[in-house]
Amino acid sequence: FDDNQIGTGSYQAMNICILAKYGNGGTIGDVPTTKCEGSTLRGRIASQVHWYGNCRKGNSREKNCCSNAELLQSGFDWNKFSKGNSCKGDSDTDRVLGKIQCEFGGSSSGGSSGSYAAGSWPTGWCHAPSADCTKLGVKDNM
Repeated sequence: FDDNQIGTGSYQAMNICILAKYGNGGTIGDVPTTKCEGSTLRGRIASQVHWYGNCRKGNSREKNCCSNAELLQSGFDWNKFSKGNSCKGDSDTDRVLGKIQCEFGGSSSGGSSGSYAAGSWPTGWCHAPSADCTKLGVKDNM
């Protein structure tokens, strides 16, 4: 995930929380709050290719390529987001997301699922054969 636009209340942080809770293409029940936030592993992990998330929040023109443009809707496909630092995609590498804190606060039906703290996160390159990565459900570096 991009190391930019990951702070408190960013759509990218909220969208990563949606992805973590509902999986790719999931049906979203509870919505994340603006208390969702992420931080990077600056200096503790090699730079990697990442999904593009360094666009302005609310930039509907980039909603199909940037993970920070709009809040995800049910049935979303995370794989549609570009990799690198533009909608066209490129080979940009960055220090990537290292921690995500999620909070969900209600749904259209009025329910609430509370908040979620960060769990274990793999360091270094995460390959599917790694037991830590497999436990997290990682199937690929991207």
